[in-house]
Amino acid sequence: SASAKLQLYRKNRTNMGKDKGEKKDTFVYVHDKEFAWVPATLIETKGDKAVVSIPKYANEQAIVSDGGRSGKGVEERTVNLKDYPHKVLPLQNVDGKGNLHQYADMVHLPYLHEAGILYNLKNRHMNGNPYTRTGDIVIAVNPFKWFNDLYTEQKRVFYSNRLVWNDTDKDAREGMDPHVYEVSSLSYKGLAFGGNDQSILVSGESGAGKTETVKICMNHMASVQKGPGKAGDSGLDPVVQRVVDSNPLLEAFGNAKTRRNDNSSRFGKYLQLQFDNSEAGLMNFGNKTESKCKLAGSTCEVYLLEKSRIVAHDPEERTYHVFYQLLAAPDSEKARFWTKLKGCNNKSFKYVGHTDTTKIEGQSDGEHFANTVKTLDLINIRGDKLVAMMRAICAVLQLGNLGFNAKNGDADKSAVATIEELRDLAELMGVEEKDLTLAFTERTMKTKTEEYKVPLNAVAAKDACDALAKEIYGKLFLWLVSEINTATCAEDNYKNGSMSNFGIIGLLDIFGFESFVVNRFEQLCINYANEKLQQKFTEDIFRSVQTEYEAEGIELAEIWYDDNTDVLDLIEGRTGLLALLNEECVRPQGSDQAFVQKALQVNNASQCLIVNKMDRMSFGIHHYAGKVMYDADQFVSSNQDTLPTDLSDLCSMSTNFVIANEMAKVEAANMTRGTPRRQKSNLVAPTAWGKYKTQLLSLMTNLRKTESRYIRCIKPNMKKVPVLMEHIPTVEQLRCAGVVAAVTLSRSAFPNRLDNSVVRYRFSNMWDSKVFPSKRNSSMTPDESLRADIEAIMSCALKSKEEVDEKGRVKKAFVVGKTRTYFRAGALEFLESNRLENGLDAPAMTLQKYARGFLVRKNWMKNIEAAREEERKRKEEADRVSREKKERKEAAKRKKQAEEARRMREEKEAKERADREVREKKAAAERKRRERAENEAREREEADFQEQLDKLKSKIRGMESSLEAKRKDNDKKISKAEKEVDEIEAEKNELDAKHKKMMEEAAKIPKKDIAANKKKIEESDKIVNYLRKENKKVRDQTEKMKDDLQELKEQNNRLIEANASAGASLDSLEKQKKNLSTHNEKLEENLKKYKAQNAQLKSDLANRNAYYKAETKIRSEYETTMEKIVEILEERCNDTKLIEDVNAAHHQCEVIASHRAGDGSPGLASSDVSDF
Repeated sequence: SASAKLQLYRKNRTNMGKDKGEKKDTFVYVHDKEFAWVPATLIETKGDKAVVSIPKYANEQAIVSDGGRSGKGVEERTVNLKDYPHKVLPLQNVDGKGNLHQYADMVHLPYLHEAGILYNLKNRHMNGNPYTRTGDIVIAVNPFKWFNDLYTEQKRVFYSNRLVWNDTDKDAREGMDPHVYEVSSLSYKGLAFGGNDQSILVSGESGAGKTETVKICMNHMASVQKGPGKAGDSGLDPVVQRVVDSNPLLEAFGNAKTRRNDNSSRFGKYLQLQFDNSEAGLMNFGNKTESKCKLAGSTCEVYLLEKSRIVAHDPEERTYHVFYQLLAAPDSEKARFWTKLKGCNNKSFKYVGHTDTTKIEGQSDGEHFANTVKTLDLINIRGDKLVAMMRAICAVLQLGNLGFNAKNGDADKSAVATIEELRDLAELMGVEEKDLTLAFTERTMKTKTEEYKVPLNAVAAKDACDALAKEIYGKLFLWLVSEINTATCAEDNYKNGSMSNFGIIGLLDIFGFESFVVNRFEQLCINYANEKLQQKFTEDIFRSVQTEYEAEGIELAEIWYDDNTDVLDLIEGRTGLLALLNEECVRPQGSDQAFVQKALQVNNASQCLIVNKMDRMSFGIHHYAGKVMYDADQFVSSNQDTLPTDLSDLCSMSTNFVIANEMAKVEAANMTRGTPRRQKSNLVAPTAWGKYKTQLLSLMTNLRKTESRYIRCIKPNMKKVPVLMEHIPTVEQLRCAGVVAAVTLSRSAFPNRLDNSVVRYRFSNMWDSKVFPSKRNSSMTPDESLRADIEAIMSCALKSKEEVDEKGRVKKAFVVGKTRTYFRAGALEFLESNRLENGLDAPAMTLQKYARGFLVRKNWMKNIEAAREEERKRKEEADRVSREKKERKEAAKRKKQAEEARRMREEKEAKERADREVREKKAAAERKRRERAENEAREREEADFQEQLDKLKSKIRGMESSLEAKRKDNDKKISKAEKEVDEIEAEKNELDAKHKKMMEEAAKIPKKDIAANKKKIEESDKIVNYLRKENKKVRDQTEKMKDDLQELKEQNNRLIEANASAGASLDSLEKQKKNLSTHNEKLEENLKKYKAQNAQLKSDLANRNAYYKAETKIRSEYETTMEKIVEILEERCNDTKLIEDVNAAHHQCEVIASHRAGDGSPGLASSDVSDF
């Protein structure tokens, strides 16, 4: 009401000025055991202690930097400032109300520290922004769902055009959201336009999305290299397509399901994309209409495949995908590789076993197998080569099913317990059962002078079996990588192998730093690789900081940072862990415990080595990411990465070329490696760590030749669900990824920085210009004048923070750069906490005066508007009452008109019904007459058709009998003529022979007998001529008979066609008869239906008439009663509101009745009355 608003206005006037002394809150972060960092508000500071107010939130996901507004209560806590760097609590990056400012590039964070990074990433993650930039580093937080809008073709083209093909004088990334595409685009630009080889280093723990990120980068690189264009450009070159499509093969053979990730890479991979940049220099001269730096091929190097997973894995995990894919293939496919594989499943092989996982990345193992075989065909693994590879995999599976027991009760000897499994394995490998048994149960030992056999117990025999399985699969994996490289390398496949020099963009997908409850040899190797990569990462960050400080004009002496040289010396130094472990592997009685004790003794001076006095088999290392304790069990055996000669010789005898050739390559490599003389014994061979170190050094050498860019992948929660971010795992990953170390390095001297314009705006009130005058003058540029002012402002505001060193030199708490001001630790926090207490009271009071005056005037205007609104509503109500009375009168008039119209409509409808009944009767009579006529006509037609059909059939039978008689007669004549011809021919031949004989005899007759014989010859000629004439006549008769026969055949064909036509006509008549019969049935059905409808219409009409009569009577009685009620109320009732309500109800009933009457429906139902 207006009075309540007036009271509120007076209360506001009364409270004016009460909060003149209010103080702005200082929002900070504090350590928390459960959530790592939590937001808080600083209440007060007492020496080394600080009192803070911490909001309570419903759960971890609800914890945000919002000034505590979404919290449920607060908790006061006293914290020890000694636990924080420089005894200062880290400030939140928030506005005056405590709302977090989100930054896409964390370089611009005013307060850059671990807590600030955590909450900035969390805010972006919750808002669906998986990528965040920190200078040249892109942090990719796994969203655990696919954002279609982030990876469209339009988005790819946008980033490539903006960052590669468009010219700009500024940083092209300004105004662009961080994305993996920017890393791939800038890498391509650095190679194409800068001519420098590039590398992209992708790291993160299992499940953080490393492999997916590498695929996204590679696919975008294939898109960028096509040149500037628009979305929807034509597809990829076949060579490029092969490079892109071959990558999933490594996932099938090298990825497995773990507790953390369903598709975890269990090996390191360095993929080198090869580009033809021979003409790339032309683009530097402005020719950017097409790409001159084309993707030509790729090569891949792999590191440290997790072989132990082949023979054993956690019950909640799986071995490598390809085993499950092969077993899920159709039986026809499995039988093609090995007939006994048909009908087998996961439980058939001990290395595989049961799994509850049925799909990986949305596809079943069977679907993945089809894709794997298709991709293998793409790299020319098909036919016999494919069968050999699959049989090698089957051999690995079969090795897991072998069992051993004591031989004849002797525990020191062993025998194969599963003979059938042994036979199957021998068949798969193509070796003799005897050789296979000896290789597993005996070991050949060699010395300089002799060679002898040593029996193995059942445990050692099974270990040998597992070792062979790991070796075969490991070499199979390397063979597959080699085949992929052969199919995709540019040296062999690009321009028919005519080029050898290519530009390189490397993609490194390698395991992140690992720290588990139990850490073994594999974790030490992985963390060693991460230490090497962290060393390069630190060097690159130092160079970027160095470039920034030089650009701002700040001395580099201010930078300090910790490197990890001491950790690397401990691991790879001359007396480091690597050398000592290799030495222990050489020693005949080398053991894990001896290695640990020797390592602790030799390196006792190292600050990075941790001694575990409670366990002689363990030690620890202070890695850059934190402390890790290692269990040395199996260190020596894991490092002895060699296969006994018995097993390697067995593989060399195999008829499977994949097994035999790869083992032969290993033996050849060992022969050419140039190992020390004492390593000629089969007891010693190159160690796993030694080979891994060589690979790693080669990798680091190649990386240092490139310009490196970094993508740090973060797994936000262990539940693998969207939106959720768990603080402690995320912070640990930020540390392991080196992000926190990079921040520490970049802010080592000056943790905080602000733009110069911001500094003058925010802290100018703390400047006493008389005591600290500015050195600006008219000759300075605006930027120089700004720096001079800031120098004076900061000298005044931070006078108390100045320090004096041993030489008496003053060390200020700030440095003013060309565009930014840099603050030492604690300086910016000091300014923020004091700028509102010194010199802002008067300006604040002025602001409050005008603000409160504005609010009072605003409230007063609201009260006036409310009074006006009330007056307007009163007038509207009076108008409404008057309008309703008028409407009631009009309703009564409309009611009478409606009644009259209804009466006329009913009369009209009755007349129409009568006319319709007459028409229907006539139509029914006409329909019956027409149906009778149609039936009679149909019967006559059927009789005519039947008569015609009988005549045709009779005629056909007559023609057929006549045709048959003529055919038989013709056959007889032809047979007789042919016989006569044959006789005449025979007679002619006989006469010819006689004539010839007579001529021969005539030649012998003397001349005196010639005259006598001449007469005989003439007579013979006459006979021959006569016979010839007769023969011609017979031939002519034969030809005539043939013509007659042909004519008879044609007549026969015409009769057959006539018969077929008559049959078709008969069929047509039958169909027509059926159609007429069907039509007649439909007519009869429709007639019955119309009769039933007519009866129903008559019944409905009678009911409707009765209903209308009853309704009319009810309505009349209701109106009479209602009018009496209204009259009684108007005469006797003093309550005007009741009278108005009854009139309104009456009026509404009349409107409803009138409306229904207009629709031809009953006017007023019982439900209508009950509403009032």
